Amino acid sequence: MALFGDLAHHAFTDLAKVLRPQTGSLYLHEAYQGRTLELTLLQGQLLALYIDGFPVTVPNKATQVLQDVSTLRTGAFEFQKRPMNSNEQTLYVLPLLETLQNVPLADVPAERRPHPDTRFQSLAPAAVPGALQATWTELAPHLRAGASATELSRATGRTIQDLQISLYHLRAAALIGPVRSAEPLTPPTTQANGQAERQAGHMTDPAPAAQPTLTASAPIINRLLGALRRLTGARS
Repeated sequence: MALFGDLAHHAFTDLAKVLRPQTGSLYLHEAYQGRTLELTLLQGQLLALYIDGFPVTVPNKATQVLQDVSTLRTGAFEFQKRPMNSNEQTLYVLPLLETLQNVPLADVPAERRPHPDTRFQSLAPAAVPGALQATWTELAPHLRAGASATELSRATGRTIQDLQISLYHLRAAALIGPVRSAEPLTPPTTQANGQAERQAGHMTDPAPAAQPTLTASAPIINRLLGALRRLTGARS
């Protein structure tokens, strides 16, 4: 199985969810400071990380690199499914999705934050990441019916910018999803309104409306009637 795409169009966390049951190598081309990353994955676990072919041996460094990539969201990705070899290098065992979900809340560029008026609604999460527990506890009651950063700011007293960052991470953790805007209803026509109200017994029939077409055509009708009279008179 081969999988291709670009992090500019697919969140790294979404990619990690798709690859969770897979085993193989994930390549992120020019995704970190213009350099290419190679991740060795075993069913959602990160066994090794390489930057331009050089191994990252310290788990904390690997975690920071991946969180930076998740925040910046640049670079094409390619996943190649393959079995693990007996001599496969295992530098650590890190849960990829959970590592990406625990990105510090302050590290979200402004251009990646949701619009202040985009409304989000809570989903049914399997588990809340530890880094988001406090945020989820505070915002979940407001997000059950749907709320935007602007609305949450009025409800909680927090700044809109701070709430945009929180909503970004809650969405990345699959705790919330955007609310689709309802399609605007087409205003009913006057005739339809009148029929509905008459059927409901709320009004009597209105006075007959003026007929501008007939009025405008009166001179033509008069000429036609005159011609008909002249023709009839000529035959009599």
